[in-house]
This record gives sequence, structure tokens and C-alpha cells, in this order.
Amino acid sequence: MVSPSQKNWILIRGLSRGAGHWASFQNKLSEHFPHDHFYYIDIPGNGYLNQITTPLAISNFIPHFEKQLFEQKFNQELPTYGLSLSLGSMAMVEWSKQYPHLFQKIILMNTSAANFSNIFQRLSPTALLLGFKLLINKKNLYQREILSLLATTSLNQSQIESNYKYDLELIEQFSKKYATKPSNTFRQLFSAAFYSFPDKPPYPVLLLNGAKDKFVSPQCSHALARNWNVTLQIHPEAGHDIAFQYPNWVIDWMKQI
Repeated sequence: MVSPSQKNWILIRGLSRGAGHWASFQNKLSEHFPHDHFYYIDIPGNGYLNQITTPLAISNFIPHFEKQLFEQKFNQELPTYGLSLSLGSMAMVEWSKQYPHLFQKIILMNTSAANFSNIFQRLSPTALLLGFKLLINKKNLYQREILSLLATTSLNQSQIESNYKYDLELIEQFSKKYATKPSNTFRQLFSAAFYSFPDKPPYPVLLLNGAKDKFVSPQCSHALARNWNVTLQIHPEAGHDIAFQYPNWVIDWMKQI
């Protein structure tokens, strides 16, 4: 028998990041929601699907999502909620459009839309500089992950290495095994650059934003909240990857939906 309090959660990460890059956030979710079911979905080209060529259209991500749900034995009897980050949020919105009865509500973190924000807000100098640094620093995986976290959090290197050492180790191990090909990173950037959101949200939506996001301008979340007339909650100290930096804050909002 299904308990009324049980839920499905579908989670999707962003650019060049796979399921394992949630790191210890997965453990925290299991602790806080012991009766819920969690499905960690990869964008094709990332994570466990790193050998697949990323489609140039986000709409073509969806068959890969459906296949992963089937492989993970998705429980269709439970109400389903979504949590996603950046490009993963664009993909979740597209999934919501194609399957209008899948979700009860979706939480979108630090995302953007081509029809609501300009390209300079959506692709910051920090993001471009990170891409350049990763291209010229191909061999040192540890330093690549440090660079990525410096760009996607508001932390400095000392804070990352001391306060987030365990997560850094998990991320480095996953990246070593499931690296995203540079060609797929560029294909994902292309798909994100041209993705427009619908005029109205396909489901009830909660927006979460890090006020110190250097990767995607916080103005993108404000524009989305304004155009969709939905609630936007802002963490004043968080960067782009809120779930990495402030997992308990994200979990508190998950508990309230």
C-alpha cells in the first residue's frame, strides 16, 4: 500500500554534470525523506550517459529521460515532484510540456530562458572563462573540479578544500569515471542558448536562486519569476550550485511543497 506522504523526486543537474555530481546531497535527501523515491536523471552526454552525443535540441533529451525512469523502475503510483539546476531546469520544463501529467510541482534552481533574458545575462564572463580554463587544463582533474566549484559557488579554494572535502572527493571520483566530452559540453551550451520557456508555467513552480551566482546572472531568475508570476526564493550567500553549498536550505524548501 502506498502511503499518502510518499513522493517521487526526479532530479536533473546542469551543464556537463551528471547524477554523481550531486555528491553527498543524495545522502542528505535519503536522510530527510526516508520514505520517498529518488530518481537521478542524466542529460544525454553527461554522467552515466557520457558516451551518448548530446542532442542539439532540448526536446530530444526527453526520450533519454524516459528510458532512465524505466530502467530505475519508476513508481507511477506516487505523486512526482522535480528538482533541477540550470540546464537541467530547462530540460525539466521541456519534459513538463511533453508530459503534462507527470509532475505535481517542480523546483527550478538558477535557470534562464532565451525569451526572458539576454545572452550576456545567461552566459556570464565567469562561465566563458571557466570553459577556456577547462580546455587548457585537461590533465589535472582535481584542479578542474576546483575551478568548476570556484565558478559555480561563492566559496574560495580554502573553503572548498576544508569544509567540502568529502563532496570534492566524491565529485572528483565521479568525473574521473564519467567525464563529459568537450564536444558534448559545447552542444549543451548551444541547446541552452536557444531554449525558450513557455509563456506560462506548465506546472506549479518554485524558483530558487543564489544571489551570488557568478555563472548565470540572478536577474534571469527574477525575469522568470516576473514573466511567470511565480514565487522566487533567494539565498543571499549562495552561488550557482545551491544544493552543493547550502543543501539544507534547498531541503527546507522541498519539505514545504
